[in-house]
Amino acid sequence: AALLSSSPALPMSSAVLDEAVAAAYPKWKRLLGLLWLGQVVSHLGDALFLTAIIFIAIEATGSKGAAGLVAGLKYAPAIIFGLFAGALVDRYDRRRVMLWADLLRAIAVGSIPILHATNTLNGITLSIAVFVLAMGATLFNPAIKAMLPEFTPPVHLTRAISLFQIAEYAAFVMGPLLASIVAPRLGNIHLLSVDAATFFFSAVCIALLPKTARRRQREESAPHKHDRDLLPLRRTIRDGFEGALKVMRVRPIAALVLVGTANNLLIMGLAHVAVPVLVYETLGLDLAAYGSTLKYFFLGMVIGSLLFWTFGRRLPKGPTILLGIVLDGLTFVPFAFCQTLTHVEWAQALHGLVIPLIIIPRTVLVQQVVPGHLHGRAFALINVTVFGMTALSNPLVGFLSEWVAVPTLFLWLGLLGALPGLCGLFLPHLRQTR
Repeated sequence: AALLSSSPALPMSSAVLDEAVAAAYPKWKRLLGLLWLGQVVSHLGDALFLTAIIFIAIEATGSKGAAGLVAGLKYAPAIIFGLFAGALVDRYDRRRVMLWADLLRAIAVGSIPILHATNTLNGITLSIAVFVLAMGATLFNPAIKAMLPEFTPPVHLTRAISLFQIAEYAAFVMGPLLASIVAPRLGNIHLLSVDAATFFFSAVCIALLPKTARRRQREESAPHKHDRDLLPLRRTIRDGFEGALKVMRVRPIAALVLVGTANNLLIMGLAHVAVPVLVYETLGLDLAAYGSTLKYFFLGMVIGSLLFWTFGRRLPKGPTILLGIVLDGLTFVPFAFCQTLTHVEWAQALHGLVIPLIIIPRTVLVQQVVPGHLHGRAFALINVTVFGMTALSNPLVGFLSEWVAVPTLFLWLGLLGALPGLCGLFLPHLRQTR
């Protein structure tokens, strides 16, 4: 779950900019509330998808390894197209990008129940639908992170970020509960029908937002004279690579990307594949039981976020991120010893409690050290380290689980997942970031 961003480098004082934004958008609280409402509902749908997809994939493919590969496709576009999506977000109207991305996601996830009803749902068709769904997310995620400052006064951005963060996690707490109500009545497959409806609702909320004034962003990202003869596709590709290079020249971000990539490759498959397999096969339980464990995971994230914003806002960002990465790995180790559903639920809550130590200071760090006109590409690059490595980690853990006991995977991959955080202590540009 990525947070929303603000621009750290502005051509005018923050007080003057606050007055300008407030004058241009006197109803910014209502606009913020509209966007927030759409995202809360959309995140409820995301929780349903997250609860159901691994079980639907196992049913469609008949293989845990293949199911892990299908689940990994949800993140593959972040590797392939993430940087170019960030360039599009920085160049074009972010509201329209978000609107079309939501419609694309609604169609993609809504096609899965239709394929199931027509007996054409298999590994290939499910993979295509999941990949298209992920294409929409690859565009939407950096767009919403970069859009919030367009109608929210900078003085209120931190409060707005925390509001979206906690609301997202709360939606994921409620999502498994909703799944436990919907699935017994409509079937697992129609959790995705409800998910499609939530994307349409989010699209309506976005469509009701005004066309925000983006003169400053347009001027900063406008093509140079010698670029205007380039075709849009070539210009986007070039902007994606050049923007990524500019972001990576910011040394704390380069260190963060390196450490985050290694950590996510080792542990993301544990969260998305090994935990469902533990519940489904080792404990012999069902989707409702797995949904219950997710509820505890996101409840832990809600509590962790509240604790961080209450007590941790002044902690040094670099060391806090590194501590969070170490704990991210170590809190998977207790799963190796879980023998009941209650054990898994408490292990999920403990793991969720430490995730905000990474997400919140990471977002603030990007806000502070990356120029505002590169925010789309900066957050796209962060998405590559999270979603992109998940696309590799999910099938890796899925195939390993065919040969290695799942508790053993939790023990060793959890310990290995803590190592990048410890190694990060030797990177002064990240360790010394305050």
